[in-house]
Amino acid sequence: NASGLQCKREDVSTTPNASLTAPAPAPVATQAPTLAPTLAPTSEPTPAPNLGSADIEVYTNGNAFMVGNKNTGAAECWGRTSQGSDCSGVGLVGVTDIYYTENAAFMALNKHSGKAQCWGIASRGGDCSDMNFTGVTDVYSTGYAFMALNKNTGQAQCWGTHHNGGYCSGMDFTGITDVYSTSYAFMALNKNTGQASCWGDSGYGGNCSSMDFIGVTDVYSSGAAFVALSKNIGQAQCWGYSGYGGNCTNVDFTGITDVYSNGFAFVALNKNSGKAQCWGDSWVGGSCSDVDFAGVTDVYSNGYA
Repeated sequence: NASGLQCKREDVSTTPNASLTAPAPAPVATQAPTLAPTLAPTSEPTPAPNLGSADIEVYTNGNAFMVGNKNTGAAECWGRTSQGSDCSGVGLVGVTDIYYTENAAFMALNKHSGKAQCWGIASRGGDCSDMNFTGVTDVYSTGYAFMALNKNTGQAQCWGTHHNGGYCSGMDFTGITDVYSTSYAFMALNKNTGQASCWGDSGYGGNCSSMDFIGVTDVYSSGAAFVALSKNIGQAQCWGYSGYGGNCTNVDFTGITDVYSNGFAFVALNKNSGKAQCWGDSWVGGSCSDVDFAGVTDVYSNGYA
């Protein structure tokens, strides 16, 4: 997932012929989204603590930091008020993984016990107090919601903002091999069968019901669009907000070796020939016609370049 959304993803054995049924999509967007908006603090940010330990791990959701010591269970947070800066009631004993939504919330999960703690903005994933995560194998996020998946059973729970991926009740994820996300929507794909389901905001990647993903080898995302690439034949499909990469009809993917993205644009690169094509918002990376990619081995991005 090259979207910049940092979620853990791993391939596992799958059950073919998955039946994926998504809930009714939200209305198609007519204007550019504001990606994972940063909310103004209601008070001065909490100062950073001095833990004085070499065993800590550090996490950030963009607006807040968390430092934790899994050996002692201690955790401290600071940053913007209500967006993850208060973890005074969180204990990390037994916690195996930490996840987050953009600028909004954290989740600390113990995969062995199925217990989790969430904090931050409740409507954007910061409240999971009434949920049971027994058997969960993977957790993913958009900018506004979490998805907790049990790949072994094909069952999942979603929470956070409903129309940005926080609602997946009734969906069957049997056979899913990969889950991807934009800031506003999820895509769950079975690479073995080419079947997929998208949900969340339909204008920003949450509707792929008319698309065929047979032969897709890689999926990429910006903040508001997806690219599904079949490297073997040099073909791709793009959907979501066209201004941020959701329209790639004029892009030639023949020989493309890698695709990269920031929040607003994509670049498709052929490392062998040194040629590349960019599309999306031209002001923030969507135009690269004057860039020489000869000899380029790696491409990096921030949110805007």
